Amino acid sequence: MNSEASSGAGAAAWPVLPDRFPAGDYELQFIDGSDPQFVAAVEATVAPEERAETFHYFTRLPLPLGPFIAADATRRVYALVGKNSSPVGCTSLYDCSEARRRVTLGFTWISPNRRGSGANAALKRGMFDELSDAGVREVWFRADVLNAASRRSLEKAGAQFSHIEAAPRVYPDRVSASVYYFKRL
Repeated sequence: MNSEASSGAGAAAWPVLPDRFPAGDYELQFIDGSDPQFVAAVEATVAPEERAETFHYFTRLPLPLGPFIAADATRRVYALVGKNSSPVGCTSLYDCSEARRRVTLGFTWISPNRRGSGANAALKRGMFDELSDAGVREVWFRADVLNAASRRSLEKAGAQFSHIEAAPRVYPDRVSASVYYFKRL
């Protein structure tokens, strides 16, 4: 385990995770926005012409990444990086509750040319391992009820269906509903 820990906005935030940790054949690297070249490389994992399809099921676009990171000082964003040090995806931790020992993992994407490669599964396994070591007992996920691929991915990672939110969820181009999953660690 890396001795340096990402703490969000400067103060130690729970859960304390290393700035870098393994995720199968990949590595997860904390992004705080201070390295513009790295931020640009993460953003480039989804070409502009692929963004509408990639982020169709997101309630808000997490790009540009700098303002997305700055908008919530408690959110911690991680890039999934391949062996060649090139980013292939991104995820974030938010709504962290030390009292309940749970977090939400979301705003996750994998580069379109790496989908189906096992990158998403490696990302989740790496996160689950580190979160468990940090004392997290439950990880929550929210997805658009219509996003069948995301729902399958969550179920494949061992997450269990919890509920569909009764209130409508407003997306940039439509109204839908959110489905919630959780995984006990």
